[in-house]
Amino acid sequence: MLFGQHIFKKKKEHQVGLVLSGGGLRGIGHIGALKALEEHGYRPTILSGCSAGAIIGAFYAAGYTPDELRNIAFESSFFPRSSFRLRMSGFIDTGFLSKLFQQYIPANTFEMLKMPLYVAVTDIVAGKTEYLHSGQLDQALLASSSLPLLFPPFKSGEKVYYDGGILDNLPIKPIITQCEFLIGVHVNALAPVSAQALTVRKTMDQIVHLAIGQSVYRNARKCHLFIDPPAMNQFSMFNKRDAQKIYDHVYDHTSRQLDQQKTK
Repeated sequence: MLFGQHIFKKKKEHQVGLVLSGGGLRGIGHIGALKALEEHGYRPTILSGCSAGAIIGAFYAAGYTPDELRNIAFESSFFPRSSFRLRMSGFIDTGFLSKLFQQYIPANTFEMLKMPLYVAVTDIVAGKTEYLHSGQLDQALLASSSLPLLFPPFKSGEKVYYDGGILDNLPIKPIITQCEFLIGVHVNALAPVSAQALTVRKTMDQIVHLAIGQSVYRNARKCHLFIDPPAMNQFSMFNKRDAQKIYDHVYDHTSRQLDQQKTK
């Protein structure tokens, strides 16, 4: 090193980045986390998410406040019960999502958002995750939310996309090098289940979430702050009657965690 020469760490473009997991209707919990984070002074300026987390992230990136997001989520247009009736194809109708995006984010491009957003999708043919961040927003959100066996796959040319959470349910990769402080929020933590309570449905639920959770907790170790409210599987991924409980549970947990961190 030459005399007087110094090596400076290059400052990253964004101070706070936020990553939001998938989780179906449990994704409403992300709104509670956003509310608590803002109350404690955390305001992300770059976002990444998959499935429900990508949808909440898109609304936040479009400029909606946590309170406005809460009002939207609690309206009938967000996950209405009628939308979860199977069609003749055997898939659930995703039309309600298209209408939701058209109503609240009519510009419909990543470029028109007020902050950068990355949406994780699974390319089922290539067997890998892609992180979409340009072009049509609604197509990326629909692709990221296509739960296998429930929602139809999203096709783009030769590519067939499914839910981004299949391979990466906490997609830190596209933004970890762009922010100084990385926050991850996961809304799928499992509660202990007794052997007697393991019905076929609950067993499958445990298996799926345990498998998906492996990538989540690997990525969580790279976050500066990881919010993981416990026992989220007590709430249905599709039943809207739990919406208020989900919001409150995640908001309360996040607030307590941030208060404890501040005290330390």
